[in-house]
Amino acid sequence: MLRQRIITALAIIVPVFLLIVFAPTWLFGLFVLAVVGLGAWEWARLGGFHSSTARLGYVASALALFGALLLVWLTAGWSTWHWAVLVLAVLWWLFVFLGLAWYRQGLSGNPSGRLLLQAAGMLTLVPAGLALTWLHATAPLLVLYLILLVGAADTGAYFAGRQFGRSKLAPEISPGKTREGLFGALFLVIPVGLLGAWLFGLAAMDALVFGLLSIVVALVSVAGDLQESVLKREAGAKDSGTLLPGHGGVLDRIDSLTAAAPVFLFGLLWTALLPAAGH
Repeated sequence: MLRQRIITALAIIVPVFLLIVFAPTWLFGLFVLAVVGLGAWEWARLGGFHSSTARLGYVASALALFGALLLVWLTAGWSTWHWAVLVLAVLWWLFVFLGLAWYRQGLSGNPSGRLLLQAAGMLTLVPAGLALTWLHATAPLLVLYLILLVGAADTGAYFAGRQFGRSKLAPEISPGKTREGLFGALFLVIPVGLLGAWLFGLAAMDALVFGLLSIVVALVSVAGDLQESVLKREAGAKDSGTLLPGHGGVLDRIDSLTAAAPVFLFGLLWTALLPAAGH
């Protein structure tokens, strides 16, 4: 299993790295569009769409929304529509962050709860795709930094949780996650934030703000992980899919990133740390 995970990881990391660094943003955007479509297919299955027709309709809706945003960018640049989607995403993750504390299994057992789970897919995947494309258009290094930041948070949480984990973080959602793991994630994120501030050549005060933003983004990435855990728990599934041998599905690999991307972009634009693309 470990060998399979490593082979799959390398098969993903190398081409994605090359795409981020060398591809023009329109091509990177098409790649993200494909990932959004695959994620939407998995979300539709977990969210209670039982027929292939219904799932294809869900995927088509996600692709149409994100595709329209890409088309507007290609023809007119970043617009009020893109800002509106970004702000909506930040509000959504604030809602998720607060709502996770009150979660109890059985959300999909009523129509309103099931509708919320299904709508969550659109509110998660489309803004994340937009944010990643926007970041890439600003500077591809921003996308690489964000992936490194999220990876560091996941790695810190995993090892700290295994070594020191005692207190459950969200036992109703994911019994394996601990508060010690969360502290481990934040501990590893700090040097990554300092590295990012140095790479981007930020002054001392800007570097402090950038580091604090990185910590916030890391916390939100945990909410993304927990949101997918809720989706899988409601569906009675261990993984979101089987597309990636040893890793599960697409959503299993991007759950933290989908939460982190719009919050990171919004934080950069709101604090004016880095210029918005097209301005």
